[in-house]
Amino acid sequence: MSGSRWLLEFAALTEKTDKLKDKSDHVALLAAGLIGEAGSVVSEFKKKRREREAYPVYRERMVEEIGDFLWYFVRLVAVVAPGLLEELEMPGNVVLPAAGRPQLTGHLEFGAAVGEVLAAISTSRNEDMRTLLGRAWAFLNVISNDANVSLRVAAERNTAKTKSRWPDEKRYTALFDDDFPVEEQLPRRLQVDFLERARGTHCAVVLRCNDINFGDRLTDNIEDPDGYRFHDIFHFAYAVHLGWSPVVRALMRTKRKSNSRIDEEQDGARAVILEEAVSAIVFSRAKQLKFFAGLDHVDFDLLKTVKEFVEGFEVETVPLWQWETAILDGYCVFRELCAGPGGRVTLDLGARRLTYARRAASYDKQGLSSTSRGTP
Repeated sequence: MSGSRWLLEFAALTEKTDKLKDKSDHVALLAAGLIGEAGSVVSEFKKKRREREAYPVYRERMVEEIGDFLWYFVRLVAVVAPGLLEELEMPGNVVLPAAGRPQLTGHLEFGAAVGEVLAAISTSRNEDMRTLLGRAWAFLNVISNDANVSLRVAAERNTAKTKSRWPDEKRYTALFDDDFPVEEQLPRRLQVDFLERARGTHCAVVLRCNDINFGDRLTDNIEDPDGYRFHDIFHFAYAVHLGWSPVVRALMRTKRKSNSRIDEEQDGARAVILEEAVSAIVFSRAKQLKFFAGLDHVDFDLLKTVKEFVEGFEVETVPLWQWETAILDGYCVFRELCAGPGGRVTLDLGARRLTYARRAASYDKQGLSSTSRGTP
């Protein structure tokens, strides 16, 4: 096969992950995605010029943005200009501008070329598509060369990210503590009662396991109550679906003390703070979406933000689909805890299952319900 083999293989993979192809306005949506990603590519160059040495992530961001652009480009080509991918000049064969030409000019010309593709699509000028898409490809080579980014590497990185979110087969990664003594493992099966109690003018949540209180009494810590007092459920969801939760390890006293490096780097205070920060970031987005009620997915940008946030920690190896599952499942139980209020939650790390059950109603001295309803 010709030098474009990697591009054709990438195109075949993008067809499998095209969530837009059943839409009546498929081409228009692909075009919108193309111009959006082109804007992101140009924006990264702008940030580099603005921040200079204070923007060390420029190349990595360009790899991702160019990969995202390539996804929309090959999908659009496949739909409106079949056969063009085989004809495109591969990197190394494209004639690049002479040295000394301002980089910004190349980026602006790239944006303009993509804009012409959109103009042709909006006016149904199909006879121009092959030429216009070929021009956009040429300028993509210009800016990738300027950024020292291989288009093939960008495509491979995009494929890995896509498979992380939508794998052919969902198979959980192994639990991080499988090889540690049982006393240093996250509990494989655990029942936790979330009990709501009055605390002055506010409500607090108490966690109980085997008739023993653990953790701190939590309130919402905000003027407008939003249920955050139940947020430990998110840490339990991370433990179940990610096999990771420094917070739960601290609560259950299962830090991996037998390995001093793991104990300090993965189970220490910094990891606990990181997990709490992830919980807060996701919660801020969830509040805008009625805590994901009625939704079966989490937006890609939020998942990527979380993924970037945990870089350097063991959980960075967990694919995006597991994060999505942990978030959606955690919020499903969270909504039921809020409605209860409270209840009993069962963690089953072996089955990767988090369940909520209503207990028979009982009342504390303040007359507040300490149990809740739920699904078995």
